[in-house]
Amino acid sequence: MRKAIGIICAGLLMATVAVPSWAADLIDVLKNKDILTQQEADQLRQETKDKEQKAVVLPPALQGLKFSATIFGDWSNTTYDHTSPVTNTTAVKNQFALGRAYLTLTKDINDWLGMNITTDFFNGSPDNGYELRLKYAYVNLNLGGTTTQAGMISTPSDAYDGAIWPYRMQGKHLMDDLGIQASADLGISNQGAFGGYMDNVYLKFASKQFGGKWGGWFVGVYNGAGYSVSNDANGNKAISGLIYLRPLPTVPVLKGLQIAYTGTYGKSNANFDPTKEPGTIATDYPDWQVNIGQVSLQHEYFTIMGQYYWGKATKSSVEDFSRKAYLVDAFVRIPGAEKVRVFGKYYTYDPNTDKDDDTYKTTVAGLSYDATKEFTPFVAWEKRTNDTLSPLASTGDYDKYQVGFQLKF
Repeated sequence: MRKAIGIICAGLLMATVAVPSWAADLIDVLKNKDILTQQEADQLRQETKDKEQKAVVLPPALQGLKFSATIFGDWSNTTYDHTSPVTNTTAVKNQFALGRAYLTLTKDINDWLGMNITTDFFNGSPDNGYELRLKYAYVNLNLGGTTTQAGMISTPSDAYDGAIWPYRMQGKHLMDDLGIQASADLGISNQGAFGGYMDNVYLKFASKQFGGKWGGWFVGVYNGAGYSVSNDANGNKAISGLIYLRPLPTVPVLKGLQIAYTGTYGKSNANFDPTKEPGTIATDYPDWQVNIGQVSLQHEYFTIMGQYYWGKATKSSVEDFSRKAYLVDAFVRIPGAEKVRVFGKYYTYDPNTDKDDDTYKTTVAGLSYDATKEFTPFVAWEKRTNDTLSPLASTGDYDKYQVGFQLKF
């Protein structure tokens, strides 16, 4: 009977498509219990070795591929006041929504060459429902201690904000939210760090991409229109760059302190509209300028970030009005329940500094829970207040309540 059991175990072992790592241990156990003879054990070891060599191997093109995904989903109830400056009515919007669903394939072809393809499921037009488009598609070159990306790539401002502020699941980053600059665009960029990178203890709660010991840079040349626009209206290319400095990398509490400047210079992707800006020529393109001064402090238990934006026009505006905005956001972990975080955000935006009473203010407050490193549910309240009921205040005032989640693996 014992011999029969040994033969059955050995047969099952050899019948598997891929030989498990514990095969050698099982053979030793069977030999030590005198279920297998030395000759039979040696024969099984040889057959196991032969089977390992003949195991199914992926084609070279598929070896090293990595798959990941990110999903933002929520339920929201939004009450709008004076949604139209004319009718001064109130409307309610109650819905489940999929904010984003990103599917990503990456591959490191060798130690200096890699690739990334990220698709974006988004809520398109009412007739088409959810649609699919590319968010990123680029070649990644690690050369000379820096990283160069070419193709559909991230823009400096959005990449930097995303590395510091983890609540994109609740709402867009400032430049993207205001429509000033897209989060991704066609172009080429280069990134690097001053003095190498921070230690692994710091990088456990901060992004290595912007974890330079003394700071770093991210500079690129882009079409300017953004990844959601398939054709560039003009031949102009936008130059966008970020430089950040870390003044106290060896001071425990302040090693996460960073000071940054981001600038973008180019042309809008739309012609002037003389009805909105008299005296302009309909065949010309507005000058587009973005300036952002930023200070942030990241810590294992909290993060705080402040921004001041000033500039003119946007990536697709039909005028070149001067604009400005202020933002401050922060989160803190609850002592004794570190998986729970309280977060908040406040910003103001003036879309035309030469016009009075057209500013609006947005306040966000919320609570999130790090259920696992992949899954974070949250609740949030958002309020917007406009100075006046001007046509620029197209959304009107509103209060929005959200219950949502981020799933990322």
